[in-house]
Amino acid sequence: MKLPSDLAETPAPKKSRVHYILRAAGLLLGIFLIYWFASKSNLTGIWDQLKLINVRFLLLIAVTFIAYFMVTIAWKLSFYRFPGHISTALLFVIRQTGESLAQINPTNVIAGEALKAILLKRKNIPYKDSIVSLTISRFLVLFSAITLIMIGVYLFFDQLKFMAGTASLVSMIALMFALLVFLLYRLGNGKGILSMPMALLSRIKRRFPHLKGITGTIEKMKEADDELVDFYKTKKVNFIIAFILSFTSWLMGASEFYVILYLLGLQASFLSCIAIEVGVMVFKGLGAFVPGQIGIEEYASKLMLEFVQVPGSGVWVTVSILRRARQLFWIGVGFVAFLIIIRNTGGSKDGNPVYNS
Repeated sequence: MKLPSDLAETPAPKKSRVHYILRAAGLLLGIFLIYWFASKSNLTGIWDQLKLINVRFLLLIAVTFIAYFMVTIAWKLSFYRFPGHISTALLFVIRQTGESLAQINPTNVIAGEALKAILLKRKNIPYKDSIVSLTISRFLVLFSAITLIMIGVYLFFDQLKFMAGTASLVSMIALMFALLVFLLYRLGNGKGILSMPMALLSRIKRRFPHLKGITGTIEKMKEADDELVDFYKTKKVNFIIAFILSFTSWLMGASEFYVILYLLGLQASFLSCIAIEVGVMVFKGLGAFVPGQIGIEEYASKLMLEFVQVPGSGVWVTVSILRRARQLFWIGVGFVAFLIIIRNTGGSKDGNPVYNS
């Protein structure tokens, strides 16, 4: 994908050869996992399952559209003052363009966020305003993901019969609510919510002074924390609504699993689908160094579908194919949107050409 030359103003840090070797090895391992498990599956049965979906695949596109639109609104609310000349539809397109690049570019989120800021600059939005809004929005997505993971932990324990019953569920909800109140209290008092991990990193830095990367991490965390505190104090309602939208968007991921299994005629509760979504989310996070999480996401789907006891030995292959097809659809949408935006803006104002990222 092509990027405007504005990106040259903020070059990404160079990666070591070991980094690329690990990424390549992870990609090859992922491809091997897909081949290995798919070869053990009933391919005829998988094709029959896919034929059951047919045009109803559009339901999956609708589910993901709702999720992406929610995150777009959350991002819109993350601006200190949202520019009136930028419509929600255009912001959605810009976000999808950046997310599409993040899916196919080795630098993942960094490249995607940079492209969003560049496209907003073409619409006369200063880099600083874009970066602050993107930082706040990205944190809310991460924070809401952690909240969902907490729910998933309860569901895992419940599935394992480790702790079950109404009392356990009420206790879990109470714990989550207390944690949320505690974090909002710290934001309201200007203490931030990243001070504890920063303190831990500071201790590690004192113990291992040769680890120079820790200093930069602490500085970035402090900068993000300051932005969150300031935004929460000045835009408290926006902060809370954006968090709720971000959290709900993760639930739409569980809805995608629910819709797929329903269309395949398989029984699975929505709570089970939340457990699947959380498990896949955690595996993808651990395998973030693998381009596109190829193989990682598929293997995670297989494990989680077996964990919640969804019947059908090859259903994970069908689920994986449908989710990858959905992903490719939105990457295509993002690429087309990118070409349209570049054509309409006619290049940057200084006449710099578009160059290959």
